Amino acid sequence: MTGEVTVCANTGLALLPAGGQAVYRLAKPSYGVLNPPARGVSSSEDRAGWNRFDLPGEQTIYCASSAEGAYGELLGAFKVGGPYRAQEYLDNPGADDLYALIARDFNDLGVRPPGVVDIHWLYAHRMYTVALPASGWFVEIEHARTITHLASHIPLSLWERGIDEITVAHTRSGDRHLTTELAATLAAAPLAGGVQALGIHYFSKHGTHWSCWAVWLREGVAGALDAGPGQPVAPPADNAALAAVLDIYNLTAR
Repeated sequence: MTGEVTVCANTGLALLPAGGQAVYRLAKPSYGVLNPPARGVSSSEDRAGWNRFDLPGEQTIYCASSAEGAYGELLGAFKVGGPYRAQEYLDNPGADDLYALIARDFNDLGVRPPGVVDIHWLYAHRMYTVALPASGWFVEIEHARTITHLASHIPLSLWERGIDEITVAHTRSGDRHLTTELAATLAAAPLAGGVQALGIHYFSKHGTHWSCWAVWLREGVAGALDAGPGQPVAPPADNAALAAVLDIYNLTAR
């Protein structure tokens, strides 16, 4: 948790205040720090390419509570599994790890091997510090009170798919229809005072020491966010947050 939660008197949801706090977002300037794609509204649209808590018809940005968390989210897809004994997959490979053999072959071909991040791709991003609105609330999605609310407000589309309970495992699911339907349920919840949530606070699937924020850019929220010009991504030697994530994930950047 990033602070003490407030229990909504109207819905029972666990809430965290926006409080104008600073959060971190890595984005390419060519796209804009506050300009993610707006999602479609059709119920038949394939949501496999959506992000975890996107809303139909809206734009959603994702931020982290720390610069390290922002790098952790960006680079999570580059993690390499293993170790795997190559002899379980190949004939007569020797005692090498499977990924070590793959990396050797990639190097021989002049191709970037698994576990190596293109540093110039990283340099195409900037680290933005985004100030959340001074007022408003984020739903603490993994709090027991929020899980209880979701369990008693399961969307019909999830019932039809055989989902008759909600746990933290569902909020962390890779099924984007599931997680975005849960997000829509929370987005529609009428909070005390007649307001709606600004978004969701959640923990990274790569480690709960990183917390993240999904911010729904609806009803003028984008105008209430303060995002500066951002800072260029520095090389790992001069970038403690990036260096820490590369070390955690056993990655290199070059």
